[in-house]
Amino acid sequence: MRLSLYRLVATLALVLALPLSATAKTTNDSTLPRVMVWTAYGTGAAGYAQAAALGGLLKFEEGSNIRILPGRNDVSRMIPLKTGRAGYCLCGIASYFGQEGIFLFNKPDWGPQPIRMVLASQGTQSFGLAAAADTGLEHPSELKGQKVIFIRGADSINMITSAVLAYGGLTWEDVRRVDASGTNEAIEAIINGHADVMPMSTRTPLMERIAASPRGINWLDMPNETEKEQAAWQRAKNVIPYYLPQFETRGAGVSEEDPWHGGGYALPILVTNADRDSEEVYALTRFVDEHYDDFKTLAPGAEGYELSRQVFDWVMPYHEGAVRYFREQGVWRDEHETHNQSLLARQALLEQAWEQQLAESDGDDSPAFQASWKERRANALLEAGFDPGFRR
Repeated sequence: MRLSLYRLVATLALVLALPLSATAKTTNDSTLPRVMVWTAYGTGAAGYAQAAALGGLLKFEEGSNIRILPGRNDVSRMIPLKTGRAGYCLCGIASYFGQEGIFLFNKPDWGPQPIRMVLASQGTQSFGLAAAADTGLEHPSELKGQKVIFIRGADSINMITSAVLAYGGLTWEDVRRVDASGTNEAIEAIINGHADVMPMSTRTPLMERIAASPRGINWLDMPNETEKEQAAWQRAKNVIPYYLPQFETRGAGVSEEDPWHGGGYALPILVTNADRDSEEVYALTRFVDEHYDDFKTLAPGAEGYELSRQVFDWVMPYHEGAVRYFREQGVWRDEHETHNQSLLARQALLEQAWEQQLAESDGDDSPAFQASWKERRANALLEAGFDPGFRR
């Protein structure tokens, strides 16, 4: 039976009022706890709405609940997962940064994390470089000498710029960097002519401001059809391995009539730690799939959780509980298992390298420590035949 919006809202009131200490099992056979604690994006974000909608469904169908801990930034969302206060994180690509122990996680009290994927919203966000239309820019190879936004403190966004530049055979050295403190300041810089290009998602409503301005908006095309274009995409993936070709028809300046060949990655991503109970993860994965027809209409981006959209050979390993369900559904093939085992071996290697890093350092959070780990990480991965990525 389809869950009505009225009943869902009533259910969510109960979900969000639950204490964190409620951990008793449900009386049914689902093996789902009475309460699961998740971290997610802040209230108002699509990720929060997805967690809340799923919590309502779980309460209505199973008597299980999701207690949501909203986080303002990448680290605040990951801390409860690391400390065990939360069992799951509906995170962004920072979960991958956590697995790799890079950027904000290149610190003595962090390092590589034992992340496991459960499911992800795939194909609902496209990311690339938006140019002011009056520049006439159409392709990343045309960016030499152009004024390109760098958003301070936004590693994941700036890495998209690095990847798109690599697609065009360029680096940051080839463009004129314009610093901005955030998305709003970046948009103002574009509208006012202080910059010409910025990284962002087509689905970010704020980008409509550029599209509606006298300058207009045009997303730089990144097709993936010819051998030359595929080689360009390989350069982009050498910078950020999680970036995949994507065909977009929705968003600021994008439509069915004017589509965009760009890139994207899963957002948000439901992750847990390696030691999460396998029966619980199996039950959760099954629940989302079996109730997908209800779930997909209850929150923006929820359509991305459809089983057919999942990418089983991506950059983070799946939890064994999720894999068991995928196998039962006939979608998990031998090549996916081989890839998953390779990712698990990669994580083990990173953990060993991190232990060496801590043993040979004084543990201070200094630029020297971070530079040392960056080099050690890359060398360990290369020696074992893994691509370290993030080659700017």
